[in-house]
Amino acid sequence: MRNHGYTPDMIGLETHPSTTCAVDTGWAALEAELDIWQAAGRIASFWWRDDDAVAATSALDRLFSLAEDIPIAIAVIPGRAETGLAERLGLAPRATVLQHGWRHINQESPGERKSELGSHRPLSRRLHELRLAHERLQSLFGARALGVLVPPWNRVGADLVPRLPEIGITGISIAGARQTPVPAPGVRAVNVHADLVDWRGGRDFVGETMALGLVLRHLRSRFLATVDALEPTGILTHHLLQDAPTEQFLRRFIATLRRHPAARFVPIPELFQAP
Repeated sequence: MRNHGYTPDMIGLETHPSTTCAVDTGWAALEAELDIWQAAGRIASFWWRDDDAVAATSALDRLFSLAEDIPIAIAVIPGRAETGLAERLGLAPRATVLQHGWRHINQESPGERKSELGSHRPLSRRLHELRLAHERLQSLFGARALGVLVPPWNRVGADLVPRLPEIGITGISIAGARQTPVPAPGVRAVNVHADLVDWRGGRDFVGETMALGLVLRHLRSRFLATVDALEPTGILTHHLLQDAPTEQFLRRFIATLRRHPAARFVPIPELFQAP
């Protein structure tokens, strides 16, 4: 562990170098951040979610090649999922299936922010679709499919969340630091915090500076307890859009976390267990 000008007894929930000086957001900053967690006797937990899976593709093969033995959550679109996807995931023992809505179709009016599960549609209709989706994933993937909803575009009507346990869904994952680990009775929330796709640009890699900045922002906020310190820092990818710079970033990111004793990728089923 490198010396950053402070000793372990200086580090606590209210003491972090980022509170007193400007901090870089490059690779050295990530390693320094992990050193801070290590000096405090804490583990920085991470998890990985990949969205929009429907078929066994070469892009999915590349994703699994990158991940190797890292646990990864594959958000599958139930209404479009092909049987070949189940066969491919059967060869990826560290992959877990989450429910990515129903058909990933925008149901909002023109000009509104995209959503498949917004509250303008009848609640009974949305619950029916998600029940069908849950049953289809159970049929295709068996126990590998968790009852965890990943709303398309990371948006969901607030009226829907409390009703999810009625249809076998006991977890939810959107984007941004969670407000509470239990947004409704019987529902566990674990979100993602660093989306690697530049959606406002060319739908390519968001860039190393931005990606590391998002990771570091959540890690530092967790350390200082300005957000839920127990929520693992979530990385979000989309294998169908994954380009060479994204893969280069992921290789270095994974290698950095692998060699640091204060970093850990959490198995996906463990994330969504009831406390």
